[in-house]
Amino acid sequence: MAFNTSRIPKTESMLQVTPVHLSLNGAFKRQPKGILRVENQQFAGFAGYSDLYKADITFSDQSKSLLMLVKAFRVPYNDKESKDQFTNIVDMLQERESAVGYDHKHISPIWLAPVVMAGGTVPAIATPYYCNGNIINYVRLHPRVDCLELACQTSSALAHIHSRDIVHGDICPENICITDDSTARVTDIAVDTFVRQTSHRNNLCVPSNWMYKSSEELEWGYRTTQTDVYSFAVTIYSVYTLKPLFPSKAHSYGKGLVQIINHDHDGIFGELKPESMSDDLWEVVRMCWAVDSSQRPSMAEVDGMLARMRNNKQ
Repeated sequence: MAFNTSRIPKTESMLQVTPVHLSLNGAFKRQPKGILRVENQQFAGFAGYSDLYKADITFSDQSKSLLMLVKAFRVPYNDKESKDQFTNIVDMLQERESAVGYDHKHISPIWLAPVVMAGGTVPAIATPYYCNGNIINYVRLHPRVDCLELACQTSSALAHIHSRDIVHGDICPENICITDDSTARVTDIAVDTFVRQTSHRNNLCVPSNWMYKSSEELEWGYRTTQTDVYSFAVTIYSVYTLKPLFPSKAHSYGKGLVQIINHDHDGIFGELKPESMSDDLWEVVRMCWAVDSSQRPSMAEVDGMLARMRNNKQ
């Protein structure tokens, strides 16, 4: 089917990004000042509920521009209710970002970045643009990379998030990106949860990343630190197999959903240990897949176990 270029959103002006100070080492700290310049703005693709843009952004105290990814929430033309909903989502994300903190090197920052379009200003968020892509893409292109190290970095970030009583809600390969120095960063904390709670209040929608989710989340909609632990284990399993968990045929997800709800991932993949995965890591993955969520380890416990494995390798 031909790609319909008429669907690509056009911006009439530059991105208007809330002033933020970015230090050269990648740490982000909000400041009440900062004049910025936006250049080379271009459409970068579609996401589930947003349109993506890339842009070079220069901050007042930076001599070098930084490549950013902006996610503009898809708001119907002149739909004030939808715009207000997404504006509230952005506000909640900003509060959540403050609660998480800006000092963890394996957590990607986000900030306000409204986009000016023909229909007015559209609520949006921005993150650094990660040229290395997500963790699956990176491991595929760099087969000799230390997957355990990437898993440790991810578990460290998630343990930190959980320590602030925050649930990520959508842990999957797409939300673990790789920086230029080959380290992992967790992105989009609570974004999907807020969008689903706010925009789909009266609808039962299948999560786009259903294949990484536990049966209690798929069947009942629960999102807890324990469902995060489960999804983390499925994600790490996928990093080691580099294969789709279920057939990627159009309209074929129903069978996979039923399999997970009836058998969970351990019942489906419990006898299929990836060849490159150590027995110790495999044991942790299966612990995280426990059907009874109370029997799963906490993210802090998982992080501790993975850290010990890494130290024993050295």
